[in-house]
Amino acid sequence: MKKDLYILGVDGGGSSTEGIIFNKNGKPLVKLKTHGTNLYVSKQKAVKSIAKLIIDLSEKISIDISQISAFGFGLSGVSDLDSRDLLLKELDKMQIASKSIILSDTESAYQLLCPAGQGLLISIGTGIVCMGRNSERKSFKIAGKGYDKGDIGSGYWIGKKSVKTVLLNQSILSVDDEMKALFICIKKILKINDIGSLENSFGNEEELVCKTASLAKEIIRLASKGNDVALSIIQEGTRHVAEYILFLIEEMCYDKEKVILAGNGSIIKNDFYRKLLNDALQFDIGELSWVFSDISCAYSSGIIAAKCDKINISINDVLKYLN
Repeated sequence: MKKDLYILGVDGGGSSTEGIIFNKNGKPLVKLKTHGTNLYVSKQKAVKSIAKLIIDLSEKISIDISQISAFGFGLSGVSDLDSRDLLLKELDKMQIASKSIILSDTESAYQLLCPAGQGLLISIGTGIVCMGRNSERKSFKIAGKGYDKGDIGSGYWIGKKSVKTVLLNQSILSVDDEMKALFICIKKILKINDIGSLENSFGNEEELVCKTASLAKEIIRLASKGNDVALSIIQEGTRHVAEYILFLIEEMCYDKEKVILAGNGSIIKNDFYRKLLNDALQFDIGELSWVFSDISCAYSSGIIAAKCDKINISINDVLKYLN
């Protein structure tokens, strides 16, 4: 096959990473998943995981990485310049740096969900970023500072808030059924036996982030079943996210009567979480609707890289093979 038939795209989030190789017609050739590759959190480990993913993808279809024309990496934590530099050095060692584009996972998601180059994207998974571009292509962004920088409403924030709530109320665990239910949920996910284990259940920073974020799905489930303690946590988070959204709308001079939001990430795709977010926005926005995509953002990462190599491909080309 000709060299320019191969394009590699990666979507690297805080909890999981997906890599895809497809050809210039948009046909998927191989897809693999691995753990999270947040550069800010995992640093050198993330770099090594990305390098291994590249090799595993190429070996899966029996090609050499030198045969791939374009590499697109949409990664969380790219603002960590030291880790980004480590990744560039690793790509240089693999002799693919000149064919590679590194961008944030949010930018990759934006290209997929807002292909016209304007609109509002709300990305909430392990972390949270809200961004938009207006008709003049001016960019706006709020949150996305990092899991440890105060971003509220993300999967990590939900997990951390839940753990802190249990620790602060451990004296009533035996008599408060809802607090007890929250603690049982935390014990199950973190695989611990008692409150003492909870305080010492995190071995390192990467483990801290992954374990904490993994709690979010179950806390949201508890809230949806009527647990008021869990519900108060989710409501607090969604109120803050609503403030992020309203800030962007004001900054971009959007009409509040009819707003379309693009959603990306496991938390924002949760129906109950999104219902609470819609409730928090109902008095400020007239008609609110959401758009999502089941297509991996790894495709948009690859497409962005391909265009830089003058390979003309769009997400519609990919859709022909996925539908």
